[in-house]
Amino acid sequence: MKLQIILPLCLLATLLLFACNRKTTPPTTPTPLTTDVTTSKPDDTRPEIEPKTEAYQVAGFQKTACFGKCPVYQVKFYSDGKVTWYGQMNVERKGWHEAKVDDKILAEIRAKAHAANYWDLASKYPEGQKVADLPSTVTFIRTGDMEKTVIDTYQGPAELVTFEDYLESLINGLRWQPTQGN
Repeated sequence: MKLQIILPLCLLATLLLFACNRKTTPPTTPTPLTTDVTTSKPDDTRPEIEPKTEAYQVAGFQKTACFGKCPVYQVKFYSDGKVTWYGQMNVERKGWHEAKVDDKILAEIRAKAHAANYWDLASKYPEGQKVADLPSTVTFIRTGDMEKTVIDTYQGPAELVTFEDYLESLINGLRWQPTQGN
């Protein structure tokens, strides 16, 4: 009689043990209902679908405050062509605004930075001096994984000033639309 009770209990325990240790297979992705039966050939003219990348800042321009009526604003150019403006004080456009530029303009910004030897410039002008109550012009460039910011309070080299003037002229020529924020 003992054997009649012990044997089913052992069998039940064994089943439970194996049931609890069962490995699950990872979920599989469903197969599409239709499949493309054509094969790609080297001379195939269909465009490749690229994954969409997140837009990143490629250039920036900023005017900082002074104790007077200096314009205070910042502008950022993004890889997708979006340009943002945030005007703080002593500017016609206060708050957030947006504009668009094409890839040609973004390439031109990079070319102008290259012509100004931007990557060889010091990070701050004047070098080694602190200056009170003067506004600064801050520029930013990103190419690939390289980024650089230059702060020009005064005595920046002519190439930098030319680049700053180019960016400011470009910014002033854009068609800005007010937005709710960045």
